[in-house]
Amino acid sequence: MAIISFRHNFIFIKTVKTAGTSIEVDLSRVAGPDAIVTPILPEEDEHQPRNYLNASGRKQFYNHMTGQKIRDLLGRDTYDSMFKFCVEREPVAKCISQFHMLRNSPLHNPDGHYTASWEDFLAKGRFPIDIERYTDVSDGKRHLIVDEVLRYDQLEKELTRVLSQVGIEGFTLTTRAKSTYSQNRLVTVEQVTPDQRSLIYRAFRPSLDATGIDWSRATS
Repeated sequence: MAIISFRHNFIFIKTVKTAGTSIEVDLSRVAGPDAIVTPILPEEDEHQPRNYLNASGRKQFYNHMTGQKIRDLLGRDTYDSMFKFCVEREPVAKCISQFHMLRNSPLHNPDGHYTASWEDFLAKGRFPIDIERYTDVSDGKRHLIVDEVLRYDQLEKELTRVLSQVGIEGFTLTTRAKSTYSQNRLVTVEQVTPDQRSLIYRAFRPSLDATGIDWSRATS
């Protein structure tokens, strides 16, 4: 999930390994007091979750919620009337970021027991694929249920552009949440073999087809 802003009529659907937490923290400051902002872990300064509980005090909206679930809760008419966006990333770089999080994050590997190699990670095949979050299936085919999928490798420019469309001018991304996870680099894009790259791209093929993004010149 992440943020639903009624003031600016947008929905930001959070994907993994795409600076989603950083975007959420900065958007939460401008989304308005009636915005739905979900909690995140670990907590970040200046991030104020709000309006995510139902009338019984139970959590109704949550982190990394799918667009389909948001649409169910808001109602199709409201969902369709709002500007919806998410972020995607070049698949190899996304997998490397996921691998570094699993190895280096104190939240995911507090005792250091996860010592899998890059090759082990690939063999397991549990890749950070987000297609379920921003598509649904009708007539046997996947269709986007967001208005735009932003490119992670052009994130600053893309965010400024789309947010200006909903009345937020001059937006800049200032938060750098979880950036320490990749400081201890265990593998780089350049070290990924052609066979490993092919394996990853086969797994991401449905996402690639759905978004139509050409990652051949991606830088991150």
